[in-house]
Amino acid sequence: MAIVRALCAFTAAAALSIPAAASAPGLPGRMTLTGGQRIALGDLRGRVVVINYWASWCVPCRAEIPLLARYYRQHLPQGLVVIGISVDPGANGEGQATATSIPYPQATWVAGADIAVSAVPMSYVIDRHGRVRYEKAAAFTAKSLDAIVGPLLAER
Repeated sequence: MAIVRALCAFTAAAALSIPAAASAPGLPGRMTLTGGQRIALGDLRGRVVVINYWASWCVPCRAEIPLLARYYRQHLPQGLVVIGISVDPGANGEGQATATSIPYPQATWVAGADIAVSAVPMSYVIDRHGRVRYEKAAAFTAKSLDAIVGPLLAER
């Protein structure tokens, strides 16, 4: 919960006039997190953002979540933000239980041009300048996270 509060404090301090990140199909423009906090991708400018669509029934998604959680905890001080978005319809009990055990913020509502994703897991990685630098329907591995996100965390 402290992480969500820190993220909210950051977004509250961010200038609301910052334009949103470059759009891509499936990339949300605005989100409401589980605690009720509302954010827009533009609010996260200056951070490296991973948007991860997942589902409770998706075996690769469930395998990827602990990896993303470890990576998030390890790189949060370097400006990493990970936001999970479950595609489970309604209030799926298994999905809700999984979501509550995930340490990074989860979006409960998203708005965008086209938020439908054709496969899960689906991830987008956005650099500190708001540019989409990676999008793929596949689970991350430790090696792929280091190769894709690591260099973006080193950029200023």
